[in-house]
Amino acid sequence: MRTWQLELLFVANVLAASLAATGAARVEAIGALAVLASFAHGQVSDRLAEREGLRAAPDIGCWRWARRYFLAKEALWFAYFVAHRSWSALVGVLLFLAYPVWRDWYRRRWPYERSRT
Repeated sequence: MRTWQLELLFVANVLAASLAATGAARVEAIGALAVLASFAHGQVSDRLAEREGLRAAPDIGCWRWARRYFLAKEALWFAYFVAHRSWSALVGVLLFLAYPVWRDWYRRRWPYERSRT
């Protein structure tokens, strides 16, 4: 399996456990699917920003903002989901906030090859 597939499988399992723990209400299941789709989108965005950052002259000048916006939106969603008691979405926010830490560790351990950029 590719790394992105393992990451997505991990998040799907955490969300399934969250649903089981909260009684798996229909609205929570919709929230969990939305979190999973948003996580997949974040994976793509993060990888694009990683590769753009390796270029000597990046094509996309705002690539650095991808992570900043990502973290800002998750912090705001966290507050909102706590207020609404949206547990699956809240679990998603925690996963999203952990993801940049994971990717930084992963890229330090397995860096991109410069020749591929």
